[in-house]
Amino acid sequence: MGSTGAGNFSDYSSRQPKSDAEQTGGASGIDKCGTAFSTSLDEVARCYYYVNSGNVPVPGTEVRVNFNGVRLAVETVLSEEIGYLPTSFNYIKFCISSGFTYGGTIVSSQTVPFPSIVVDIIPI
Repeated sequence: MGSTGAGNFSDYSSRQPKSDAEQTGGASGIDKCGTAFSTSLDEVARCYYYVNSGNVPVPGTEVRVNFNGVRLAVETVLSEEIGYLPTSFNYIKFCISSGFTYGGTIVSSQTVPFPSIVVDIIPI
């Protein structure tokens, strides 16, 4: 992304390289789509679940990842958004469009000093 990028999906090309010669950046050989990860969620206090309940879901709650048309949202199995994946996980949008689905659980959550949630996510 150049200096004018805003961190949005529109900043990244969805076109796949035709050959190894077209690829930019280093290749680690790791299938990022098939890799589990753990992360803190962004904007928990602005999401549906917190706005409507004034609380965060408890650890152990099952979640899934969904692209809501703007951001990669983490939501409960009742489709209640609880937070967004950090932009470092934007590659997940391509993975989802390639047929991957992601689910997981809440590892920790708290409301003080500010609403925050940590999730473990795996491809399912």
